[in-house]
Amino acid sequence: MLIIERYILRSYIGPFFFSISIITFVFIMDFIIRYIDLFLEKGVKFHIVLQMFLLSLGHMFALIIPMAVLPATLMSFGNLASENEITAMKASGVSLYRMILPGSLAAAVLTIGLVFFNSLVLPETNHRLLNLLIDINRKKPTVELKPNQRIDEFPGYTIYFREKNDRTGEIRDVQIVKHASRGVYPTTINAESGRLTFLEQLNVLRFDLVNGEIHELPSRGDLSTYRRTRFKNYTINVKDVDRSLRRTDREYRGDREMSVAMMQEKIEGLRADIELADAKILEVASARVKDTFELLDPERRARLAANTGTVSEPADSNMTNLLGGSRPAPLRVARSEGLRAAPPHTRSEYLTCQEIETQIETKRSYTRQVDRYRVEIHKKYSIPFACVIFVLLGTPIAIRTGRSGMNTAIGLSIMFFLVYYICLIGGEKLADRGIVGPAVAMWSPNVIFGAVALVLLWNAAKERSSTEWRFSTLFKRFRRNASPNTR
Repeated sequence: MLIIERYILRSYIGPFFFSISIITFVFIMDFIIRYIDLFLEKGVKFHIVLQMFLLSLGHMFALIIPMAVLPATLMSFGNLASENEITAMKASGVSLYRMILPGSLAAAVLTIGLVFFNSLVLPETNHRLLNLLIDINRKKPTVELKPNQRIDEFPGYTIYFREKNDRTGEIRDVQIVKHASRGVYPTTINAESGRLTFLEQLNVLRFDLVNGEIHELPSRGDLSTYRRTRFKNYTINVKDVDRSLRRTDREYRGDREMSVAMMQEKIEGLRADIELADAKILEVASARVKDTFELLDPERRARLAANTGTVSEPADSNMTNLLGGSRPAPLRVARSEGLRAAPPHTRSEYLTCQEIETQIETKRSYTRQVDRYRVEIHKKYSIPFACVIFVLLGTPIAIRTGRSGMNTAIGLSIMFFLVYYICLIGGEKLADRGIVGPAVAMWSPNVIFGAVALVLLWNAAKERSSTEWRFSTLFKRFRRNASPNTR
């Protein structure tokens, strides 16, 4: 019974690892292009580069594994269809649903593994990678001393040189300005050439200058003290130049550096803050309503009028304002004559509105943070589940493409995954802005592609002629446009 299932499952192994190797190579090239300038400028040692690459494999494999499933499915079933093995299995009574079962089970195993990987391993690798990047950016090696640029990174010195040999450290047309204390002009040192040397144990950057002059004016107000000194060899030691990479442990974690449990804990805290903001809004608004209704008391209005020197309004006028009439006159006074000149109850009304607006904005900020965390949580599940979707989608397409081969498989894989990734990123942006819910944003690509896959599977299993004609015509056009012209 399981002979066919094992055979189909074995047909996945080669294409799957081939797809992983190709996609990994693409990601590695992207890694090199992205960070090569940083490594060269900072003088990063090889073992640090290797460590950064290994940490980068975390977020790489979170995308590489789902991406490799679709081309593996297309190549596997494409080979079976090209060898007429699909036809032979159908003639033997094996349904398409049975053929797709081994790949679906393998994809489900990959999904479960990726869910644990994204929740436990990926946040830690992202956190360490970001810490390492921050430490590398803080590093100040001698290769950052670029020619034709004023360098002010070292306290007390401004350095300039026209040419530099990074291999030997030789420099030409050198000018070094040594800043002095207040009241004294800085000392200027010019030289035809020199050599840069970094004394790592002493944290000293050494300039060995050749054929130059030193210009200095010890007394700012007395030009007669100006001195010009010529030299053949002169050495300057710039101290406290830290060229080593200092490793730090940053405690703060962003949403992509947190596990599901960490983000759920953050969400609970933010929801508690949202409830406090709601309670504060209700408290402030209730107090303001209470104060407003107290103005209906003639005695209280008389006391306010006596204290502020304003004329009290009749009770029926206040009632009209409360029931939706025109805005009370004191608020217009507060806007025209200033808040300090307004009556106390009007100032209280203005401050109440300001406090309520502040609490509403705070609540919106907390809500956006909750949505970001929820988006990241759903992403940790939706992207792994794409493995199952791509198996269901790739099988009927591979059966219809038949002998189209590897080029079609790779082309279709790139097209489908590009559309999937655009939908995913677009949904994430919409969810961050509060336009759609996080669950809808992160799962809608899977729902759309899953619905298309089920329709294709049903048509392939029923072998509906009209649908088959439409798709066969589509893929024939795709192959004709993709195949090279032999003329």
